[in-house]
Amino acid sequence: MHKTIIAEIRNNRFPKLTLPPGTFVVWRNLDPYPHTVETSGDSPVFFNVGPLFPGAKSSPVYFGRVASVDYVCRYHAEMQGTVVIEAGAQIPPGGVVAPAEPDHDHGDHGGHGGHGDPGGHFKHFHGFVTGGRSPDRLFMSHTPVIADDRHRYQVILQGSFVEPKHAEAYAALRNGAYGDGVMQTFHDHMALPDIASGAVTLLPNANLAFYPDGVYTDAPGLEQDVPVKIDRVLHFHTFEPDAPYPAGMAYLIYGDDQDVFIDHHITRAPSFHSVAKLKTPPAFWQPGLFATATPIEVPSKQIIDVSPQVLPRAAFVDNAFHLFWLPPSGVISPAPQDPLIRRDGSDPVYEVVGPDGTPGTIEVGRFLHFDIRLLNNRVVIT
Repeated sequence: MHKTIIAEIRNNRFPKLTLPPGTFVVWRNLDPYPHTVETSGDSPVFFNVGPLFPGAKSSPVYFGRVASVDYVCRYHAEMQGTVVIEAGAQIPPGGVVAPAEPDHDHGDHGGHGGHGDPGGHFKHFHGFVTGGRSPDRLFMSHTPVIADDRHRYQVILQGSFVEPKHAEAYAALRNGAYGDGVMQTFHDHMALPDIASGAVTLLPNANLAFYPDGVYTDAPGLEQDVPVKIDRVLHFHTFEPDAPYPAGMAYLIYGDDQDVFIDHHITRAPSFHSVAKLKTPPAFWQPGLFATATPIEVPSKQIIDVSPQVLPRAAFVDNAFHLFWLPPSGVISPAPQDPLIRRDGSDPVYEVVGPDGTPGTIEVGRFLHFDIRLLNNRVVIT
Protein backbone atom coordinates (compact mmCIF):
# COMPACT_ATOMS: atom_id res chain seq x y z
CA MET A 1 0.00 0.00 0.00
CA HIS A 2 1.41 3.36 -0.99
CA LYS A 3 1.97 5.98 1.70
CA THR A 4 2.63 9.73 1.47
CA ILE A 5 5.16 11.28 3.87
CA ILE A 6 5.35 15.02 4.67
CA ALA A 7 9.00 16.09 4.91
CA GLU A 8 9.26 19.43 6.74
CA ILE A 9 11.88 22.04 5.85
CA ARG A 10 12.76 24.20 8.82
CA ASN A 11 15.69 26.44 9.84
CA ASN A 12 17.48 25.77 6.54
CA ARG A 13 17.50 22.02 7.21
CA PHE A 14 16.05 18.99 5.45
CA PRO A 15 14.86 15.99 7.49
CA LYS A 16 16.58 12.61 7.39
CA LEU A 17 14.39 10.20 5.40
CA THR A 18 14.69 6.41 5.51
CA LEU A 19 11.59 4.95 3.89
CA PRO A 20 10.29 1.73 2.32
CA PRO A 21 9.91 1.35 -1.45
CA GLY A 22 6.63 2.66 -2.81
CA THR A 23 6.61 5.86 -0.73
CA PHE A 24 5.53 9.29 -1.93
CA VAL A 25 7.33 12.28 -0.36
CA VAL A 26 5.89 15.80 -0.17
CA TRP A 27 8.22 18.57 1.05
CA ARG A 28 6.65 21.40 3.07
CA ASN A 29 8.55 24.69 3.52
CA LEU A 30 8.17 26.07 7.05
CA ASP A 31 10.89 28.73 6.68
CA PRO A 32 10.02 32.40 6.01
CA TYR A 33 11.84 32.33 2.66
CA PRO A 34 11.79 30.01 -0.36
CA HIS A 35 13.73 26.81 -1.00
CA THR A 36 14.03 24.30 -3.81
CA VAL A 37 14.28 20.51 -3.59
CA GLU A 38 16.20 18.93 -6.47
CA THR A 39 18.57 16.04 -7.05
CA SER A 40 22.31 16.59 -7.22
CA GLY A 41 25.32 14.78 -8.63
CA ASP A 42 24.97 11.32 -10.12
CA SER A 43 21.58 10.59 -8.62
CA PRO A 44 19.94 7.28 -9.59
CA VAL A 45 16.70 9.22 -10.07
CA PHE A 46 15.94 12.81 -10.99
CA PHE A 47 13.39 15.19 -9.51
CA ASN A 48 13.02 18.94 -9.10
CA VAL A 49 9.94 20.26 -7.32
CA GLY A 50 10.75 23.90 -8.20
CA PRO A 51 10.61 26.88 -5.80
CA LEU A 52 8.69 26.27 -2.59
CA PHE A 53 7.52 29.54 -1.11
CA PRO A 54 6.89 29.92 2.65
CA GLY A 55 4.17 27.51 3.70
CA ALA A 56 4.02 25.78 0.31
CA LYS A 57 4.00 22.02 -0.32
CA SER A 58 5.62 20.25 -3.25
CA SER A 59 3.88 17.85 -5.55
CA PRO A 60 4.42 14.21 -4.44
CA VAL A 61 7.67 12.55 -5.52
CA TYR A 62 7.46 8.76 -5.84
CA PHE A 63 10.29 6.51 -4.66
CA GLY A 64 9.56 3.03 -5.96
CA ARG A 65 12.84 1.15 -5.64
CA VAL A 66 15.77 0.72 -3.30
CA ALA A 67 18.15 3.63 -3.71
CA SER A 68 19.99 6.43 -1.91
CA VAL A 69 19.12 9.79 -3.46
CA ASP A 70 20.96 13.01 -2.61
CA TYR A 71 19.22 16.35 -3.08
CA VAL A 72 19.90 20.04 -2.42
CA CYS A 73 18.34 23.47 -2.23
CA ARG A 74 19.49 25.56 -5.19
CA TYR A 75 19.32 28.79 -3.18
CA HIS A 76 21.19 27.63 -0.06
CA ALA A 77 24.33 25.68 -0.86
CA GLU A 78 24.69 24.38 2.69
CA MET A 79 21.30 22.62 2.53
CA GLN A 80 21.75 18.98 1.56
CA GLY A 81 19.48 16.01 2.15
CA THR A 82 19.23 12.30 1.37
CA VAL A 83 16.28 9.99 0.81
CA VAL A 84 17.25 6.38 1.63
CA ILE A 85 14.81 3.81 0.28
CA GLU A 86 15.43 0.37 1.72
CA ALA A 87 13.44 -2.82 2.12
CA GLY A 88 12.12 -3.26 5.63
CA ALA A 89 12.14 0.44 6.53
CA GLN A 90 9.10 1.67 8.42
CA ILE A 91 6.75 4.54 7.65
CA PRO A 92 7.29 7.18 10.38
CA PRO A 93 4.40 7.43 12.86
CA GLY A 94 2.01 10.19 11.87
CA GLY A 95 3.53 10.47 8.42
CA VAL A 96 5.38 13.75 9.17
CA VAL A 97 9.19 13.95 9.42
CA ALA A 98 10.87 17.07 10.86
CA PRO A 99 14.57 17.94 10.61
CA ALA A 100 16.79 17.31 13.61
CA GLU A 101 17.69 20.31 15.75
CA PRO A 102 21.01 22.01 14.87
CA ASP A 103 23.93 20.70 16.88
CA HIS A 104 26.04 23.89 16.87
CA ASP A 105 27.64 24.55 20.23
CA HIS A 106 29.85 27.57 20.72
CA GLY A 107 29.58 28.08 24.46
CA ASP A 108 27.26 30.86 25.59
CA HIS A 109 27.02 32.32 22.10
CA GLY A 110 26.13 29.31 19.97
CA GLY A 111 23.58 26.55 19.70
CA HIS A 112 20.32 27.42 21.40
CA GLY A 113 19.39 29.65 24.26
CA GLY A 114 21.70 32.34 25.54
CA HIS A 115 21.37 35.95 26.60
CA GLY A 116 17.88 37.33 26.19
CA ASP A 117 16.94 34.63 23.67
CA PRO A 118 16.05 31.43 25.55
CA GLY A 119 14.74 29.71 22.43
CA GLY A 120 17.74 30.55 20.28
CA HIS A 121 15.38 32.08 17.70
CA PHE A 122 17.65 34.99 16.82
CA LYS A 123 20.89 33.03 16.58
CA HIS A 124 22.00 32.59 13.01
CA PHE A 125 24.92 32.80 10.60
CA HIS A 126 25.64 36.47 9.81
CA GLY A 127 27.71 38.07 7.06
CA PHE A 128 29.45 41.44 7.36
CA VAL A 129 30.96 43.58 4.58
CA THR A 130 34.39 44.31 6.07
CA GLY A 131 36.78 47.19 5.44
CA GLY A 132 39.74 48.83 7.09
CA ARG A 133 43.43 48.50 6.27
CA SER A 134 44.50 47.78 9.84
CA PRO A 135 43.83 44.40 11.54
CA ASP A 136 43.33 46.41 14.73
CA ARG A 137 40.45 48.38 13.19
CA LEU A 138 38.02 46.27 11.20
CA PHE A 139 34.83 48.01 10.12
CA MET A 140 32.06 45.45 9.67
CA SER A 141 28.64 46.21 8.15
CA HIS A 142 25.98 43.50 8.63
CA THR A 143 24.21 42.30 5.48
CA PRO A 144 20.51 42.48 6.45
CA VAL A 145 17.49 40.52 5.23
CA ILE A 146 14.01 41.93 5.72
CA ALA A 147 12.37 38.53 5.14
CA ASP A 148 14.08 36.98 8.19
CA ASP A 149 13.64 38.58 11.61
CA ARG A 150 17.08 37.29 12.72
CA HIS A 151 18.64 39.62 10.12
CA ARG A 152 16.27 42.58 10.31
CA TYR A 153 18.86 44.95 11.74
CA GLN A 154 21.36 47.47 10.45
CA VAL A 155 24.54 46.86 12.41
CA ILE A 156 27.99 48.43 12.03
CA LEU A 157 30.82 47.19 14.23
CA GLN A 158 34.44 48.07 14.84
CA GLY A 159 36.56 45.07 15.72
CA SER A 160 40.02 43.54 15.77
CA PHE A 161 41.68 40.15 15.44
CA VAL A 162 42.51 38.34 18.65
CA GLU A 163 45.35 36.16 17.37
CA PRO A 164 48.53 37.62 15.78
CA LYS A 165 48.54 35.05 12.96
CA HIS A 166 45.13 36.25 11.78
CA ALA A 167 46.18 39.89 12.03
CA GLU A 168 49.24 39.10 9.90
CA ALA A 169 47.18 37.27 7.27
CA TYR A 170 44.74 40.18 7.02
CA ALA A 171 47.53 42.76 6.83
CA ALA A 172 49.21 40.77 4.04
CA LEU A 173 46.04 40.93 1.94
CA ARG A 174 45.46 44.62 2.58
CA ASN A 175 49.10 45.56 1.92
CA GLY A 176 49.29 43.44 -1.22
CA ALA A 177 47.75 43.86 -4.64
CA TYR A 178 44.22 43.35 -3.31
CA GLY A 179 44.42 46.55 -1.26
CA ASP A 180 41.08 47.91 -0.06
CA GLY A 181 38.89 45.55 -2.11
CA VAL A 182 35.72 44.12 -0.62
CA MET A 183 35.98 41.43 2.03
CA GLN A 184 33.26 39.53 3.88
CA THR A 185 33.43 38.29 7.45
CA PHE A 186 31.03 35.49 8.37
CA HIS A 187 30.26 35.02 12.05
CA ASP A 188 28.80 31.76 13.27
CA HIS A 189 25.44 31.65 15.05
CA MET A 190 25.04 34.61 17.34
CA ALA A 191 22.01 36.72 18.18
CA LEU A 192 22.50 40.26 16.94
CA PRO A 193 20.52 41.80 19.85
CA ASP A 194 23.14 40.30 22.19
CA ILE A 195 25.73 42.46 20.43
CA ALA A 196 23.63 45.57 20.91
CA SER A 197 23.19 44.86 24.64
CA GLY A 198 26.89 44.13 25.16
CA ALA A 199 26.25 40.49 26.12
CA VAL A 200 28.42 39.36 23.19
CA THR A 201 31.80 41.03 22.74
CA LEU A 202 33.69 38.19 21.06
CA LEU A 203 32.83 36.44 17.82
CA PRO A 204 34.74 33.19 18.36
CA ASN A 205 34.10 31.33 15.11
CA ALA A 206 34.45 33.47 12.00
CA ASN A 207 35.85 33.05 8.53
CA LEU A 208 36.77 35.64 5.92
CA ALA A 209 36.38 35.71 2.16
CA PHE A 210 37.70 38.10 -0.48
CA TYR A 211 36.93 38.58 -4.15
CA PRO A 212 39.96 38.56 -6.46
CA ASP A 213 38.69 39.12 -10.01
CA GLY A 214 35.19 39.33 -8.54
CA VAL A 215 35.14 35.65 -7.51
CA TYR A 216 34.32 34.58 -3.94
CA THR A 217 37.43 32.98 -2.42
CA ASP A 218 38.40 32.00 1.13
CA ALA A 219 40.93 34.49 2.45
CA PRO A 220 44.33 32.77 2.98
CA GLY A 221 44.95 32.14 6.67
CA LEU A 222 41.44 33.36 7.58
CA GLU A 223 39.32 30.48 6.32
CA GLN A 224 37.91 29.22 9.61
CA ASP A 225 37.89 29.52 13.41
CA VAL A 226 38.98 33.15 13.44
CA PRO A 227 38.11 34.91 16.74
CA VAL A 228 37.20 38.56 16.25
CA LYS A 229 36.80 40.96 19.17
CA ILE A 230 34.03 43.56 19.04
CA ASP A 231 35.68 46.75 20.20
CA ARG A 232 32.77 49.09 19.54
CA VAL A 233 29.19 49.01 18.29
CA LEU A 234 29.14 51.97 15.91
CA HIS A 235 25.48 51.59 14.95
CA PHE A 236 22.54 49.29 15.68
CA HIS A 237 18.89 49.69 14.78
CA THR A 238 15.90 47.52 13.94
CA PHE A 239 14.06 48.30 10.72
CA GLU A 240 10.79 50.17 11.09
CA PRO A 241 8.21 49.04 8.49
CA ASP A 242 6.20 52.27 8.74
CA ALA A 243 9.08 54.75 8.81
CA PRO A 244 8.94 57.42 6.09
CA TYR A 245 11.68 57.81 3.53
CA PRO A 246 13.85 60.92 4.05
CA ALA A 247 13.66 63.82 1.62
CA GLY A 248 17.16 62.99 0.38
CA MET A 249 19.23 59.80 0.39
CA ALA A 250 20.32 58.99 3.96
CA TYR A 251 23.71 57.43 4.73
CA LEU A 252 25.79 56.55 7.78
CA ILE A 253 29.44 57.62 7.72
CA TYR A 254 32.02 55.84 9.91
CA GLY A 255 35.69 54.91 10.10
CA ASP A 256 38.92 56.52 11.29
CA ASP A 257 41.50 59.00 10.06
CA GLN A 258 42.60 56.66 7.23
CA ASP A 259 39.54 54.68 6.15
CA VAL A 260 36.11 56.31 5.88
CA PHE A 261 33.01 54.39 4.77
CA ILE A 262 29.38 55.14 4.08
CA ASP A 263 26.40 52.77 4.36
CA HIS A 264 22.98 53.52 2.98
CA HIS A 265 20.81 54.10 6.07
CA ILE A 266 17.98 51.55 5.78
CA THR A 267 14.81 52.47 7.63
CA ARG A 268 12.29 50.18 5.97
CA ALA A 269 11.63 48.02 2.94
CA PRO A 270 11.64 48.40 0.04
CA SER A 271 15.18 49.74 -0.02
CA PHE A 272 18.76 48.69 -0.82
CA HIS A 273 21.97 47.93 1.02
CA SER A 274 25.10 49.77 -0.10
CA VAL A 275 28.62 50.10 1.32
CA ALA A 276 31.27 52.37 -0.20
CA LYS A 277 34.69 53.68 0.79
CA LEU A 278 35.38 57.37 0.41
CA LYS A 279 38.40 58.51 -1.55
CA THR A 280 39.52 60.91 1.17
CA PRO A 281 38.07 61.93 4.55
CA PRO A 282 35.63 64.84 4.09
CA ALA A 283 36.40 68.12 5.82
CA PHE A 284 33.73 67.62 8.48
CA TRP A 285 35.11 64.16 9.42
CA GLN A 286 36.93 64.87 12.68
CA PRO A 287 38.20 62.55 15.48
CA GLY A 288 35.23 63.44 17.66
CA LEU A 289 33.00 61.48 15.25
CA PHE A 290 35.08 58.29 15.11
CA ALA A 291 33.26 56.59 18.00
CA THR A 292 29.96 56.19 16.17
CA ALA A 293 28.30 56.07 12.76
CA THR A 294 27.10 59.57 11.90
CA PRO A 295 24.02 60.31 9.75
CA ILE A 296 24.53 62.34 6.58
CA GLU A 297 22.23 63.06 3.65
CA VAL A 298 22.75 63.39 -0.10
CA PRO A 299 20.02 65.89 -1.08
CA SER A 300 20.38 65.28 -4.83
CA LYS A 301 19.30 61.62 -4.47
CA GLN A 302 15.96 60.23 -3.35
CA ILE A 303 13.97 57.00 -2.96
CA ILE A 304 10.43 57.08 -4.34
CA ASP A 305 8.00 54.40 -3.20
CA VAL A 306 5.87 53.40 -6.18
CA SER A 307 2.43 51.83 -5.89
CA PRO A 308 2.34 48.09 -6.65
CA GLN A 309 -0.23 48.88 -9.33
CA VAL A 310 2.49 50.85 -11.13
CA LEU A 311 5.49 48.54 -10.71
CA PRO A 312 4.93 44.78 -10.32
CA ARG A 313 6.79 42.80 -7.69
CA ALA A 314 10.33 42.51 -8.99
CA ALA A 315 11.88 39.86 -6.78
CA PHE A 316 11.45 37.52 -3.86
CA VAL A 317 14.11 37.56 -1.17
CA ASP A 318 15.66 34.58 0.52
CA ASN A 319 18.02 34.15 3.42
CA ALA A 320 21.13 33.41 1.36
CA PHE A 321 20.86 36.73 -0.50
CA HIS A 322 19.94 35.15 -3.84
CA LEU A 323 17.63 36.75 -6.35
CA PHE A 324 15.82 33.91 -8.06
CA TRP A 325 12.92 35.73 -9.70
CA LEU A 326 14.43 38.03 -12.24
CA PRO A 327 12.61 41.35 -12.59
CA PRO A 328 9.93 41.37 -15.29
CA SER A 329 11.24 42.51 -18.65
CA GLY A 330 11.52 46.28 -18.83
CA VAL A 331 10.91 46.89 -15.12
CA ILE A 332 14.51 47.74 -14.32
CA SER A 333 16.72 48.64 -17.24
CA PRO A 334 19.67 48.80 -17.25
CA ALA A 335 20.47 46.44 -14.37
CA PRO A 336 20.34 48.11 -10.94
CA GLN A 337 23.53 49.59 -9.61
CA ASP A 338 24.56 51.78 -6.73
CA PRO A 339 22.72 55.11 -7.03
CA LEU A 340 25.94 57.01 -6.28
CA ILE A 341 27.60 55.69 -9.44
CA ARG A 342 27.40 58.51 -11.99
CA ARG A 343 25.64 57.23 -15.09
CA ASP A 344 27.78 59.47 -17.28
CA GLY A 345 31.00 58.01 -15.88
CA SER A 346 32.07 61.20 -14.11
CA ASP A 347 33.60 61.21 -10.63
CA PRO A 348 31.12 60.30 -7.85
CA VAL A 349 31.37 63.61 -5.99
CA TYR A 350 28.33 64.76 -4.01
CA GLU A 351 27.25 67.66 -1.88
CA VAL A 352 26.01 66.36 1.46
CA VAL A 353 24.40 67.67 4.61
CA GLY A 354 26.71 66.56 7.38
CA PRO A 355 26.52 66.50 11.16
CA ASP A 356 24.43 69.25 12.74
CA GLY A 357 23.25 70.34 9.31
CA THR A 358 26.70 71.45 8.15
CA PRO A 359 27.26 71.29 4.38
CA GLY A 360 30.11 69.24 2.98
CA THR A 361 31.38 67.20 0.05
CA ILE A 362 32.16 63.51 -0.31
CA GLU A 363 33.84 61.56 -3.12
CA VAL A 364 33.47 57.79 -3.37
CA GLY A 365 36.78 56.03 -4.00
CA ARG A 366 35.52 52.43 -4.21
CA PHE A 367 32.06 50.88 -4.30
CA LEU A 368 32.30 47.79 -2.09
CA HIS A 369 28.79 46.35 -1.94
CA PHE A 370 25.34 46.92 -3.47
CA ASP A 371 22.32 44.67 -3.12
CA ILE A 372 18.64 45.26 -3.84
CA ARG A 373 17.81 41.57 -3.53
CA LEU A 374 17.12 41.92 0.19
CA LEU A 375 14.47 44.57 -0.04
CA ASN A 376 13.58 44.90 -3.71
CA ASN A 377 9.88 45.54 -4.17
CA ARG A 378 8.22 48.77 -5.39
CA VAL A 379 11.33 50.98 -5.39
CA VAL A 380 12.55 53.54 -7.89
CA ILE A 381 16.00 55.04 -7.24
CA THR A 382 16.45 58.46 -8.81
